Amino acid sequence: MYKILFFLCFMFSQSIFAQDDFLNEFESEYASTAINDPFETYNRFMSNVNWGIYDYVFSPALESYNAVTPLGLRIGIYNFFDNLASPLRFLSQLLTLHFKEAGNEFARFSLNSTFGIGGILDIATPNGLYSKRSDFGITFGKWGLDGEFYFVLPLLGPSNFRDILAMPLNALAYPATYIDSFWTSSAIYTLKEFNYTARHKDTIDTIRRDGLDSYILMRNAYEQFRNELIKE
Repeated sequence: MYKILFFLCFMFSQSIFAQDDFLNEFESEYASTAINDPFETYNRFMSNVNWGIYDYVFSPALESYNAVTPLGLRIGIYNFFDNLASPLRFLSQLLTLHFKEAGNEFARFSLNSTFGIGGILDIATPNGLYSKRSDFGITFGKWGLDGEFYFVLPLLGPSNFRDILAMPLNALAYPATYIDSFWTSSAIYTLKEFNYTARHKDTIDTIRRDGLDSYILMRNAYEQFRNELIKE
């Protein structure tokens, strides 16, 4: 039961706010794209619910977190959890026959886990070993599985059929899944989620302030970002 609960916690940490590369894309302009959205009425409702939770629960907590946590510590925490995601990226790249990228990811993980104090320091990037985002949703996409339809999950946010199918496999490839203690797993998840989201709080708040149709923006950006990763 505890493992199942942690799977849910990990899946939440893969939400839109946990994807730092995705949030960076808000700084670029996306063209409108035809997206299959048969559940738009529900999706808009759930998007409003998720934004409400962010505005009244997460936003104040994140503001306090950023205020009391030094930037250097936040970067170290980010590096640590990014390093933990290396096995997921490695497996995904192997399954899509991207052996060079898989080897690069293995080298990054080995270097950062040893000389980088468990990944707290990113030793690999300055030495030319760059990480390339990958997960089982991208793997399925490269295998030819279409996203089918856009869907907004409670708390997790934007997704689609393909990425929902990939969530359990993504969780299985994440090392913290196998920690026996539920409370330890929960603490790891909580720290990971808060730190990732805090990293882009200013961007998220800008979206909220601009008065744009955040639903269309999130939907189009999510689908185009995922499709671009699949095409790489």
